[in-house]
Amino acid sequence: MRNLSTLFLVFLYSLINAQSVFKNKFEPKSAILMDVSFKQQYPGADMAKRFGKNASLGMDVSYKSKSNWFVTIGGHFIFGNTVLENGILDSLKSKSTGEIFDQNGQFATVGLDQRGMFLGASLAKTFPISKVNKNSGIYLALGGGYLQHRIRIYTTSTVPQLTDEYKKGYDRFTFGPALTQSIGYRFLDPKKRLNFFFGFEMTEGFTQNRRSVNFDTRIRDTEKRLDLLYGIKLSLTIPLYLKKLEEEEFFE
Repeated sequence: MRNLSTLFLVFLYSLINAQSVFKNKFEPKSAILMDVSFKQQYPGADMAKRFGKNASLGMDVSYKSKSNWFVTIGGHFIFGNTVLENGILDSLKSKSTGEIFDQNGQFATVGLDQRGMFLGASLAKTFPISKVNKNSGIYLALGGGYLQHRIRIYTTSTVPQLTDEYKKGYDRFTFGPALTQSIGYRFLDPKKRLNFFFGFEMTEGFTQNRRSVNFDTRIRDTEKRLDLLYGIKLSLTIPLYLKKLEEEEFFE
């Protein structure tokens, strides 16, 4: 994370200086922005007790006003391969071998993954730091939405105790409302060649297990959870300007 932060600051400094070659000002424009986003996220609080780091892919659609305000809606798919709460299937293991058997009496290969999603909306503003490109700058956003996650259980053969219905008793299906905050740099190119956002994002989920009972503990989990996710976000942007840009030469 520290190396990525340093690299981003160096890149940002170089980009701002590079904009001095623009001949004409890129005045603020209203637009519809479509962002394809990737996140590398790290867990905190209750989330860190269950999962390791994860990745996220998704899409955001924003309306950008001439005053550089953004209203955004989007959805992101969360996936990871580190599950720390890995004792959930111990009750299915043979006491003599410590293995789970499939329907043919053979040792079954059983794995655990993380799966989840975030759906939400946000309000944001860009603060230009270049006198030339007034559509780019420091980007601050606040939002909220819905956070969901579960443990994905997969097998390479048929295990009677782990059919699709039985898996629900072990998957810790959890969801609830969430808040998000992000800060970074949004760049909109006057020539529309490369448009992106890069920055840091934080999510706080106020969630709860939604299954009626956990099969391994034989009780219902009613504990309120605080699930934190934080990390870097990179978005590639397609801008659709609502007023056609005039044909003008931006470079000397």
